[in-house]
Amino acid sequence: MKLDFVKVSPSKNMTVLITNYVAPTNFAEIASTIMDYEYLNAEQVGFIVEPENKESVLRLEMSGGEFCGNAVLSAAAYCSYKGISKSNRFFLETSGSDLPLECVVEEKSPTHFVSRAEMPHPLSTDEIVVSLNGRIISGNVVRLDGITHFLTDYWPSEDDFSLLIEAVTEKIEDKAIGIIPYRKLRENEYEIWPYVYVTETGSRFFEQACGSGSLALGVYLSKISNDYNLRIHQPGGIINVETGDKNYISTDVRFTCEGFVNLDI
Repeated sequence: MKLDFVKVSPSKNMTVLITNYVAPTNFAEIASTIMDYEYLNAEQVGFIVEPENKESVLRLEMSGGEFCGNAVLSAAAYCSYKGISKSNRFFLETSGSDLPLECVVEEKSPTHFVSRAEMPHPLSTDEIVVSLNGRIISGNVVRLDGITHFLTDYWPSEDDFSLLIEAVTEKIEDKAIGIIPYRKLRENEYEIWPYVYVTETGSRFFEQACGSGSLALGVYLSKISNDYNLRIHQPGGIINVETGDKNYISTDVRFTCEGFVNLDI
């Protein structure tokens, strides 16, 4: 099987978009192979398909049916990169959202864009506690349609993350689950260290950047501290979050390579 792809860097959260038609039953197997070091060494894979709504320019399907904020930013930039939309403002669809999402893309160069995309509102926000090696860790669970994030102000060691995933998945289920430790840097600026588990593919990644995790933190903080515009620092860069009647995230998006990949599937 030969598939066309673009590899995209939204704040270094390396995302592969497959642009051929692929049967949804093959999404998980293809994504798992493509993310491997031997192939494209990516953190996530999305599939570009025909939109369901005529007002949308395209539809993005993630490999596990989950929602991914940075993949939405990547797909939005892809529309400008390939000239799919004549306007820099348009709508696209994605797994994990019932409604088309408004996107605005600014071109910095032929391969560098700044994408801003509307994000769906969380379904719920709840407090939970989990046990980590006998220590009680408190946090907040922010559930989106397609991914749930566990936010905590406990800053773990690298070895703690797999244990935290195990502890959190004992209490919640979803297509994808993120562990989002956070700490305040200065007024309206925070740092996160995102780690995401996708149920369908079994992948576990320290992500260079996490759009939906940044959104989850922004929504939570807006409720407890009235911070509606935040800069969220993460290993790969900065994601800006705006919360209110509508929620948005934005970041720099770069296209690093494209071509085709050969798969024995």
